[in-house]
Amino acid sequence: MRSEMHMKFDKIMVAIDGSEESMHAANRAIGVAKRYDAKLTVLTVLPQELRYDYEIDQVDPEIPMTPVKGVVELSRMEIEAKWFRAIKKNASASNVRIETEIIMEKKSVVSDIIEYSKKQSINLIVIGTKGKTGLRRLLLGSVSQGVLAYAHCPVLLVR
Repeated sequence: MRSEMHMKFDKIMVAIDGSEESMHAANRAIGVAKRYDAKLTVLTVLPQELRYDYEIDQVDPEIPMTPVKGVVELSRMEIEAKWFRAIKKNASASNVRIETEIIMEKKSVVSDIIEYSKKQSINLIVIGTKGKTGLRRLLLGSVSQGVLAYAHCPVLLVR
């Protein structure tokens, strides 16, 4: 038990979805990474439903349809510009080593976060208690609840 009290976190991951709560979690993760001199990975999982966010109500034959690959690339560029840029700036100001990763959902957001963290030997996951999901839980968001239930390592929930 005593050794668990003095865990050294050297690979920390924060999962973000652009919500205010997830951005707050990213800032908290930067603080923890600085304290432990750890590398921080910022992960975003693009949902499979992404293509529906960009559908056009009426098809105009003069406007070419954007293939799903193009929609994904647009989303990646948007995430890089809107979310990652601010997090990288804060990490740099705190001298925290950071990498960013965007993956496309394969099974579920929870499964993909857990699988990624295992493959990368992450030893602390930081996540906001609520995200962008339409259905809000009373205490925890469904993603944070799933990550907490299935994670192989400690999870820091940030309100």
